[in-house]
Amino acid sequence: MHSTAAAAPAGPPALWPALIAGDYHAGVVRLVTLAHDRVSHLLFASVELLPSEMPVPPAPTDGGWWHNFGTGRLCVSRTALPLAKALAWYEALKNGQATVPGQAFAITTSALGAEPDYDGFVFHEEPLPFSPSWHGRPRLHRLVPMAALAEPVQTLRDGVVHVNAHGRARQWLRDRVHFDLLAYDDWLGAGVLIAPNPLLRNFGARIVDRNVTPETLELGGTPRRGADINSLRMVVEEVRAGAPGWRAEGSPNSLGRYRAPARSQVAMVREELFCPVRGVLDRTPPAHFFRSLSITSSVVVDNRARQVAPPSRAPDAGTRTVYVRPNPQQPAEPAATPLRALERLLEARAERQGAYRPAEAPQSPAGVRLLENNREETVDWIRGLIASARSHVLFVDPYLDADDLQEFATATQYQGVAVRGLINPRPRRHRRVDADGERFGDLMLKKIESLRDPAQELGEIDIRVARGRRLHDRFLQIDDVIWHAGHSFNMMGDGEISLMTRVAQPAELAQALAEAFAEAESFEAWWAGRPPPVWSLWHEAGHQLRRLAKWIERPRSGQTQGNVDD
Repeated sequence: MHSTAAAAPAGPPALWPALIAGDYHAGVVRLVTLAHDRVSHLLFASVELLPSEMPVPPAPTDGGWWHNFGTGRLCVSRTALPLAKALAWYEALKNGQATVPGQAFAITTSALGAEPDYDGFVFHEEPLPFSPSWHGRPRLHRLVPMAALAEPVQTLRDGVVHVNAHGRARQWLRDRVHFDLLAYDDWLGAGVLIAPNPLLRNFGARIVDRNVTPETLELGGTPRRGADINSLRMVVEEVRAGAPGWRAEGSPNSLGRYRAPARSQVAMVREELFCPVRGVLDRTPPAHFFRSLSITSSVVVDNRARQVAPPSRAPDAGTRTVYVRPNPQQPAEPAATPLRALERLLEARAERQGAYRPAEAPQSPAGVRLLENNREETVDWIRGLIASARSHVLFVDPYLDADDLQEFATATQYQGVAVRGLINPRPRRHRRVDADGERFGDLMLKKIESLRDPAQELGEIDIRVARGRRLHDRFLQIDDVIWHAGHSFNMMGDGEISLMTRVAQPAELAQALAEAFAEAESFEAWWAGRPPPVWSLWHEAGHQLRRLAKWIERPRSGQTQGNVDD
């Protein structure tokens, strides 16, 4: 357990030229260690510099907190020191010579390297997990582990998932240091010097009057009590489609404000606060201003239930309910300007796929789903994909039938979604009949008609037969997303291994499918114009034998089996 030393009057720092006497009056050392075999291993250490207006936090009860687990002990302490002593302790930690404040216990660390490698500060781009909100965007100096962590520290980190005692230790640490230390490899075993802005409590920009063009920006923040802000300089720079535009720089008034006239309506800006002696004190990344807020809502009670009967291939599956909701209204497009057009072009370039995409841009990984020996799970997963459709769904499958439409097309959950199908039946498929003696085409016509019932709240139902182009592969297109499938929809997830793969570059394939669909013949016309059956003893015998084989292999009670085409 660590003890706490009392705070003493601050003295001028002997090191760190960017720290000006009077900016900070104390430093709070937060120390987390793991005691194992009488050795205190560093888990995390921070030295938080307190601006002159900030009071010193009270000493913790009993000097700190500790928690035993297994053969180790976790210790957490918070110690307030005068500024010079706090900086000296940080230097000792950098050199591997630090002890627990107020005690003689040495702290064992791996070799620590300073970043930056001089007595100065940097800004961290990501939010700091251990930094409270009053810090704003603090300046940092880090001590980075340069070698592997000690074996007890690695054991604690690696065992938090599988070892219950380590998991409880992890939760205890999270409650005491207020962030999940063992989940941050970049902070475990590290040290950090935190220097919040000593002159302003916050810093940002706002538009003074949005109704006047050109606009005026006001930069600034609230000065800290007793702070001299005469040396501060504030900079604002407009960013247009990623490129810098106009720039303004000036000094704040006594209230910490500086106004800069813009050239037009401001698109995006970044701000910087700096002092010639202290260096950069704050910096913000480019950000837009919120000019309007659009709120859309849908009433849940208006959702309508669509009762879907099971397909004939799985009569025991039971009726399922699909709740259909209206498509959300899209917000109105803002007025077109050259800047917005340029931004859209830049976004299109970033998203472009294929050989014309810039080589340095990362490629999007394709989604892959392995389907085998679980028809129910496969059907549910495909239905989940289809449920996201807002505009249309296209099934491309030579053997698509009425059961497939019943099983998958009814999974749409938004009103007005169009259902399209592109099939390529084998010769003589018009002779195929089900167990009740109904022919394949008649079943399809009945299903198409039932889906067109307004009560289903579907969009256009358009099933076509490819005549000029032969189909082999199977595809599922959901709005602008296309999945490629190895098996037909009536066989996916059965006993054979199959894959569904999301097409990473769908534009060319979508165009080809659209052309094939446009050239295809409507199913109604194809079925009405089917050739008359040519009877022969050989064909009739084969047809009856196939019917007998299917009857023998028919699904038993509680089982499902995909249709097999002849």
